[in-house]
Amino acid sequence: MQNHIPERISNIRSWLKENQLDALIVPHEDEYLGEYLPAHNERLQWITGFTGSAGVAVITQEHASIFVDGRYTVQVTKQVPDSIFEYHHLIEEPFLDWIIDHLSPNSKVGFDPRLHRSIWVTHTQQTLSGKLTLCPLQDNPIDLLWQDRPVPFYSKMWFMDTKLSGQSSEDKRQAIAEVLRKKQAHCALLTQTDSICWLLNIRGQDISCLPVLLSYAIIYEDATVDFFIDPQRVINGFEQHVGPGVNICPPVTLEASLANLKGKQVLFDPATCNAWFSLTLQNAGVSTLHVVDPCMLPKAAKNASEVSGMQACHIRDGAAMAKFLSWLDQEVAQGNMHNEAALSDQLARFRQEDPTLLDFSFDTISAAGSNAAMCHYNHLNQITPGQLTPDSFYLVDSGGQYTDGTTDITRTVAIGTPSSLMKQQFTLVLKGHIALASARFPQGTSGHQLDALARQHLWAHGYDFDHGTGHGVGHCLNVHEGPQRISKAPNTVALLPGMVVSNEPGYYRAEQFGIRIENLELVVPVDTEGDFDVLGFESLTRCPIDLRAIDFSLLTDAEIQWLNTYHQKVWNDVSPLVSGMVREWLQQATQPVSQS
Repeated sequence: MQNHIPERISNIRSWLKENQLDALIVPHEDEYLGEYLPAHNERLQWITGFTGSAGVAVITQEHASIFVDGRYTVQVTKQVPDSIFEYHHLIEEPFLDWIIDHLSPNSKVGFDPRLHRSIWVTHTQQTLSGKLTLCPLQDNPIDLLWQDRPVPFYSKMWFMDTKLSGQSSEDKRQAIAEVLRKKQAHCALLTQTDSICWLLNIRGQDISCLPVLLSYAIIYEDATVDFFIDPQRVINGFEQHVGPGVNICPPVTLEASLANLKGKQVLFDPATCNAWFSLTLQNAGVSTLHVVDPCMLPKAAKNASEVSGMQACHIRDGAAMAKFLSWLDQEVAQGNMHNEAALSDQLARFRQEDPTLLDFSFDTISAAGSNAAMCHYNHLNQITPGQLTPDSFYLVDSGGQYTDGTTDITRTVAIGTPSSLMKQQFTLVLKGHIALASARFPQGTSGHQLDALARQHLWAHGYDFDHGTGHGVGHCLNVHEGPQRISKAPNTVALLPGMVVSNEPGYYRAEQFGIRIENLELVVPVDTEGDFDVLGFESLTRCPIDLRAIDFSLLTDAEIQWLNTYHQKVWNDVSPLVSGMVREWLQQATQPVSQS
């Protein structure tokens, strides 16, 4: 791909000159602003060669730079030619600062408003005011120049049965309509694909790892919905499935539909809607009320049916993990030190034995030895995948999209005999994991108030990890679901019963090893004798934690009891699904540990 990049940059610069612009911003986003992009929307990759999930390129007549976060500082140097692009850290060296430094006053900076959040454009216009002019583009030059652009892939729609969703689309729409009426809004604009699929109890596979249909919607105060999707994609039985009041609208009618809202109060989420929507509404004279996507919170707080599905799919996913980890131990014992790609492929095969598996929930992180020190390492981006080595750690972070739920699990596995330092660090991470899993907290507590529980034991020794402790997870939807999260960054969203969050503290020693232990946790009410409502966590994940990597002298009796109780649950739930050598391995891996 690098062979084509000089010509592409040259063509972009010619386009800039023709359109009297001084720079172009190219983010790793598409018009849906989702975490995953379909191949035909990988514009940043086309212009730079970079395949990571987060980054921004800025191209001027004289310079070009690419900005990535700490996950990709090594990868970017291997994929993006330094003869054309300068490398910068996305957080430490913000690209807006770079633009200001490299352009003369009153320069014009082009951007595609479909690829930027409305809130970002508002902030950026304020930042650049009096310095540079931010110019929204009608047409994206990459789309004009990309001759061999992949054809968009559109999957088949399928219905999420009420037995799995726990609530009909009609009931969901009535509940959202009640929110609109309370806020005196005529309608709400929905642009998050997972919100739309949740609301209508439908799913698809338009994007790898995310079971959604690329679409937009407007829900009105009377609970009717305009659903903007190609009518040919709507399958038989749709009206009966969703109930009356859902109107199928061709996507080409979207702009006119927005203009028809003139004089109405429209609920609009500037953090999730792209700037094209805000500009279109503004130009049409539509009044907007900036409020969080009204589907986000009820989608995050799973009902009883959704919880049941999440519990069931985690048990089946645990059986696939047990098969894989048992196989891995046998292979290592026989001296078969596989590479990261072979390991990832084998895990995929075990998951694919489950007929309810739709897709993986993200690209598997299969990291051997020192590669695991890069917390979001991807072996697919390496010329030669890493290989298992004796007396090391192997980290595997993976998950599945099942018809009844979504999984995400990380296990760090001892290959041979880990050093005392490795066992110490693994145990400090485990202690943090247990502390968070055991937490009890009053209703109204948000995730950032719990974050220190997972870090306290690492902090006590002068260590930390540079990523969030937990993210929300959807029900057969986005594996990274908001609005809840557990991290250092302040977050005012209170944890609610039915929410699912990950619990994934870690430790990463550069050039040596990486450790992460991740379970998904369900927020549940806890019975107490006190005066206020208390919540806690119930672990959904069913997979052993490697006993060989633990320094038990560092664990308290209470922590050992937690480990034994957790492993008993794993055995009880997973053992009926496996047999033979896998069952024998599972029994050994979940054996109780003696307390001091």
